[in-house]
Amino acid sequence: MAMVWYEIKRILLRPSCQIALLLLLLMSGRFCIQVMWGSESAYWINEDGQMETGYNAMQKLRVAQAEWSGELNQELLEKALAELKQAESEGESHPEDPDYAYKRCQGLQHIRSLMNQAFKSDYIWKYEDYYLTETVDEKQLSNFYENRVTQLRNWLYDENSVAYSWFSEAEKQYLIRNYESLETPFEVDYTTGWDMAYRVSYYIILYGNIFATFLVSGIFANEFRWKADSVYFSTALGRKRGTLAKLTAGFLLTTVVYWGILLTVNLLVLSCMGFDGGNCPIQTNYKYWNSIYNLTFSQKQLLALGDGYLLWMFLSAFVMLVSAASRSVSLAVTIPSLLMLGTSFLERNGYVNSVSKIMLLFPHNMANVEYASRHIVLYSVFGNIVPPITIQRVMYPCITLVLAILCYQIFRRKQIR
Repeated sequence: MAMVWYEIKRILLRPSCQIALLLLLLMSGRFCIQVMWGSESAYWINEDGQMETGYNAMQKLRVAQAEWSGELNQELLEKALAELKQAESEGESHPEDPDYAYKRCQGLQHIRSLMNQAFKSDYIWKYEDYYLTETVDEKQLSNFYENRVTQLRNWLYDENSVAYSWFSEAEKQYLIRNYESLETPFEVDYTTGWDMAYRVSYYIILYGNIFATFLVSGIFANEFRWKADSVYFSTALGRKRGTLAKLTAGFLLTTVVYWGILLTVNLLVLSCMGFDGGNCPIQTNYKYWNSIYNLTFSQKQLLALGDGYLLWMFLSAFVMLVSAASRSVSLAVTIPSLLMLGTSFLERNGYVNSVSKIMLLFPHNMANVEYASRHIVLYSVFGNIVPPITIQRVMYPCITLVLAILCYQIFRRKQIR
């Protein structure tokens, strides 16, 4: 371990690494402010019709939603529908205040969105009609959960739907069983804290890895840059234990930095914005109504953090491999960053199909559990039907291990120039 700690000290004493760590911390703080108090924070419409954001708005929303939390059964659905219709009716007598109905029902907007999803016509991907609840009859509420499965069946078996030819019969039955296995009735609650924690984590995982790669980019390349390779390779254990110590130091430093920042940020966000709703299924957020992952919000957050860690470990191995092979710090930083940003750019700008099975397995989507959770994509592996997140959790640790072995073999066989 002495060699590992020595390598870590060498890394941390480099000015470029210290700057990278500082920028990573500043960026993390900036994302926290943006999500909790900035443009992406929770909002509340006050009596004057002004939009409030930040911590105070979150507290008001939290209190308002507490009245509409609990088991989303027939009784709560009927109560919410009656309140929505009454608010809309009274809103007609307040033409001077177009936001009257919305302000009155801010605490049950999450239930309204779920109703809009459950009673929309045709397929599961039809856009939400905000005013659909005005046409819903109380008798229809008994089909609230059944409609979710019905919408899926309609989408899968309509010959005019892309899903009809997209999925095999086995995959269709897999999806239907998955939908039917979701426990109902849902437990609903305020979940904004978990949503914010995810968004902050996503930004840090996706963009923070650019700075994190600086930490390991010079582990191997600097031996040549500082002309220390002749000394290093001439020692008895330099090529074997020394190389292994460098790899261990790189992975250990990445691990400490990742979990140190992400756990701190998550505890900060959830402490400020609330741990409430962690045991609610993600389908209680209308964005995940169609999700094939039967997870709670806390499970989804743990999955996101775990996948982000696998991504950072993969990138660390990739950076160290390029560093050892090219003897260049610049290339070690540039090539992995281009892989991440390049594929993300192509996907965001429509140059490739954003729901392509191949693109969902690219590294940048490892950081985006929300994206995978909101799309229905399946793979057939040795006769088994599996979703993309399952494949990623097996594929990337294997790739990381292969890259680490290649890095070890390449560096220990380097010739002194």
